[in-house]
Amino acid sequence: MVSKSYKEKISKWVYLIKYPFKLWVYELIDQWVIYSVRSKPQKKLLIYRLDLIGDYLMSRPFFDSLRKKEKWKDYSFGFAGNQQLQELAERWDRNVFNQYLWIDRTRFINSLVYRYQILKKIREAGFEILLYPSHTRQYWLESVVKVSGATKKYTGEAIGTYMSPFEKSLTDPFYTEHVNTGGGILFEFYRNRNFFSYFTEQAKSVHSLVKEARPAIESSKKILIALAPGASTRNRQWPIPSFAGLIEELNRSGKFEFTVIGGPSEKKLGEALQEILPDIPIKNQAGILSIPQSIDFISQIHLLISNESSPVHMAATTGTPCICISQGNHFGRWNPYPVEVASWITTVYPPFFGNIQNRYPELAKQYHDGSLTDVSGISVEQVREAAMILLRHQGYFK
Repeated sequence: MVSKSYKEKISKWVYLIKYPFKLWVYELIDQWVIYSVRSKPQKKLLIYRLDLIGDYLMSRPFFDSLRKKEKWKDYSFGFAGNQQLQELAERWDRNVFNQYLWIDRTRFINSLVYRYQILKKIREAGFEILLYPSHTRQYWLESVVKVSGATKKYTGEAIGTYMSPFEKSLTDPFYTEHVNTGGGILFEFYRNRNFFSYFTEQAKSVHSLVKEARPAIESSKKILIALAPGASTRNRQWPIPSFAGLIEELNRSGKFEFTVIGGPSEKKLGEALQEILPDIPIKNQAGILSIPQSIDFISQIHLLISNESSPVHMAATTGTPCICISQGNHFGRWNPYPVEVASWITTVYPPFFGNIQNRYPELAKQYHDGSLTDVSGISVEQVREAAMILLRHQGYFK
């Protein structure tokens, strides 16, 4: 049997061999689009974000500020982004954007034909101004900026990057300006606010992700709790037996009902909980709800208990009380939520983190760029106690 480390070494060498060829081919595509596709910049502004839902939700509150800027009142606004956001963005921000350009991120990175088609479409659109509010840039996504034809192109000063110094030296000249969004440790919402404030003073008055009022929750004899047991990596996923133990503890009072939410990959996690706790009614909606439906559902529950993943940011957007179970990945940047931004979110860390308020600078320095800590060190009692405190504080439980 071939060892995992050996496979990783082989994979690394294959990548290094393919890398120069890939670099050359993509550069060829960029140049072909630039010289073969006519671009005529008009009064059009493009916001480009090809990342995930958390990044979108963190920057969305500032879109209105740009739209209301007197200087751009006659401009047409466009948004180029991850197609996973299409249904949500077109519903939420149709009053901001006149045009959407949706991109399959995986295909854009790996398919030469698809990449050419997307770049051609963006260049033909004729944008004069391009804003790329990304603070962790990736080389393979920068071609959109390069070929756009925009005469003014802005991005934030990178605080984290998936680019090598060589790649950064190639892409930095694409921009008219790199906006200073604040040095050191800074929560992502504040960094986005600094970026958009460079273009409009109105952005400085935005203090929350919440834009729409939370609907009145239907009266129920029981407190509705949604559980989001999925996460992008194993060490960020609280064990299913721990979720089961938490449900069992909370269920003793007879005052709660439970629903599992998440994407299709979380469906099996919900089924595992149902198998472990056959005598406790647990509704499994993982893989059933779309992103907009998930946000609507989260806005109508009493409490969300989630690993640190997109449902937490959905709760921050809807004003829904939430327990975030975290191992400190990107501490200070994506967690914990500042009280001024979302006081209804409580983040629970492994015990050795100690008092995070007293140790904030130390923890931020250690985990700002990532964390390999395993979230399984968090106990059921820690999460249960945090949930009860938050519910009492919100007036849902006495």
